Amino acid sequence: AVPAAQRSTLNIIEQSSKQLLMLINDILDLAKIEAGKIELHEAEFYLPTFLYNIAEFMRFRAEEKGLVFYFESAPLPTAVYGDSKRLRQVLINLLGNAIKFTDQGSVTLRIQPLETETSPTSPHFRFLVEDTGRGMSSHDLQTIFKPFEQAGSKKDRAEGSGLGLAISQTLIELMGGELHVQSRSGEGSTFWFDIPLVTSHDWQAKTAA
Repeated sequence: AVPAAQRSTLNIIEQSSKQLLMLINDILDLAKIEAGKIELHEAEFYLPTFLYNIAEFMRFRAEEKGLVFYFESAPLPTAVYGDSKRLRQVLINLLGNAIKFTDQGSVTLRIQPLETETSPTSPHFRFLVEDTGRGMSSHDLQTIFKPFEQAGSKKDRAEGSGLGLAISQTLIELMGGELHVQSRSGEGSTFWFDIPLVTSHDWQAKTAA
């Protein structure tokens, strides 16, 4: 068995390594964005399982902090066509921020289809992340989408790269949407975006084959 003191040291090393890896990945993504070389790689993916896995992963992180995690979803198509890797990156970033800046209460992930008469073959879906956390001031709301800008205390800023929201905003724009935020200091925050996802009607046939 590993002594408690060594376990603590190993845990610090592990967390620092994860933080460094996240910083490196964010910087690489920012470099691709600035070079105009970031692009989507779309494919069919099973939407219910995709969302369930993200929700369960973030539920564990929220409960570690003593928060309640809610996952709310209207009936959704079985499979859609899109970039699941980048959509996962955006959702984990938004949910991670919500957990990070919420000291008590809850974090909610909500997904719902939107009625669109203009593009019936490519319906839009709203992804919403809501928390009961610290919220943001009007000044924070004007700067949070800029690279390397961060809200919160010095400790909060030390735990992130300040690139997550800037990268997420660009990825959502590539997907055909726009990232919105509504927040007031001390009253929590809500981030949401609407993107089109083409429904795959022959998923079951391909799976059976």
